Amino acid sequence: MFTGCLFPYQHEGVDRILSDRRILVAYSMGTGKTVLTIAAMEELLGAGEVHRCVILVPSSLKWQWAQALAKFTDAPTRTVTLRGMKLTVPTEDVCVVINGTPAKRAAQWETAQHAEYVIAAYGAVLHDWRDVCALPADALVLDEATVIKNFSAATSKRVKKLQPPVRIALTGTPLENRPEEVFSIMEWVNAKILGRWDLFDKSFIVRSWFGGVLRYKNLALLHTNLKRAMIRKSRLDPDVAKYLPKVSETTRLVQLDKTTRAIYKAILHDLQAAIDELAEAGENFDLAAYYAGVSSDGYGGAKGKVMARLGAARLLLDHPQLLMDSAVSYYETRDEGSAYAAEFAGTRYDLPDLHVCAKLHALDELVATMTAEGAKVLVFTDYRKMLPYLAERLEGHGDMVLFHGQLTPDEKAAAVARFRTDPECRIFISTNAGGYGLDLPEAQYLINYDLPDSNGVLSQRNTRHVRASSTFERVHVVNLVVEDTIEERVQAKLKLRQALADAVVDGVGEGDLEMDVESLGDHIGNSI
Repeated sequence: MFTGCLFPYQHEGVDRILSDRRILVAYSMGTGKTVLTIAAMEELLGAGEVHRCVILVPSSLKWQWAQALAKFTDAPTRTVTLRGMKLTVPTEDVCVVINGTPAKRAAQWETAQHAEYVIAAYGAVLHDWRDVCALPADALVLDEATVIKNFSAATSKRVKKLQPPVRIALTGTPLENRPEEVFSIMEWVNAKILGRWDLFDKSFIVRSWFGGVLRYKNLALLHTNLKRAMIRKSRLDPDVAKYLPKVSETTRLVQLDKTTRAIYKAILHDLQAAIDELAEAGENFDLAAYYAGVSSDGYGGAKGKVMARLGAARLLLDHPQLLMDSAVSYYETRDEGSAYAAEFAGTRYDLPDLHVCAKLHALDELVATMTAEGAKVLVFTDYRKMLPYLAERLEGHGDMVLFHGQLTPDEKAAAVARFRTDPECRIFISTNAGGYGLDLPEAQYLINYDLPDSNGVLSQRNTRHVRASSTFERVHVVNLVVEDTIEERVQAKLKLRQALADAVVDGVGEGDLEMDVESLGDHIGNSI
């Protein structure tokens, strides 16, 4: 039985799940999708309409879901210890968490035959597919359902083969960068809603002669169609906003020193040459498709050169040492690092002092001020290898935890628990692995050390501390952006993609949207 207390705006979501049974719950991050889904599932289980619910989640959220079930239901509980942190979760006759070695998982899948809830990472559909198929389930919940936004991904194809009568997709960002993503999600939720792909493409996308997207059209119609199988609540809606902290977002511009600026421009010259080579070959370079994971032709040749040089420029802006690390990794293993970085570093005698980093200095100043107030701070970066440099620079401002994709699920759960419960642990430093689904309401500040190319990733990052459970009246987001560099162009692209998401998901803005951000080639030409 559900024992929690829902906010008024959450009841509509519960009602739609119970009436529709196949639905996309697109409540904004922090508005309680987990809680309202548990409330709906408890009602279905109690009425005997569902006997077992499988919940697929990113691996970092397995124990968070188990803790939520223990907190919001009357299920008997047990205590598990993960890396020294104690968590309260339901007993295994109620909820089985698929976790650990293949042998442990095999035993857990057997136990799951008698449980009401089974929580597993998305990787289960690849590594434990037979066990997944052998488990009778009436309901399937996909948390952070953008995992299936890519048509061609193996995980998406497997998940879409699972068609129980109750199908619930949860995500605050059903459209991260392009409408094609929400189409892919709806293929699983209810394929009739958006119809065939070829008709969808003709109805909503205007393409150039070589297939590139020029603009999106009829977005109001797409929003109307989507609402037939989507329940949406934004954190900006009046009935929701009063339960969440207000958000202040600012950008702090950082200026490069002269030496690093000269190196940056040298990389831009190489990038311009690669773009010219691409143009001469008559090839189209869709950077958005690359980052969205929808490109099927790979990025070798001229396209690969563009990506390598663009990546090197971004490494340099984050920290000159990152560029050198990439070069060294390539020389040592050939499997890691960048061949371009190795070639570039090997021909330069004027590389900047690798210990001087304007952006890192700006971060240090910000965190010092924030922690002096007694606040907890979240710091996000695109690069895992940036984490030790961030940790070393910030270690004087309080205890910290590092969070990234190479941690085990148990290590991730322990890191989150420590940050949330230890008053001395002030800083949470994470890659994008921590940007999805984590509840971190103890933080008052969030700093984007760099900006991702995906608007969905950024939206997820920026709401880790914007939670209904927050005790703060106002929380803050600060973006660090290096002035007069590609980082400013990335920020402009993100704003355009947010406008696209607003139109499709929230029905706000224009019915047509031009993809009119300055091209990469034009930007570089203006910069050099």
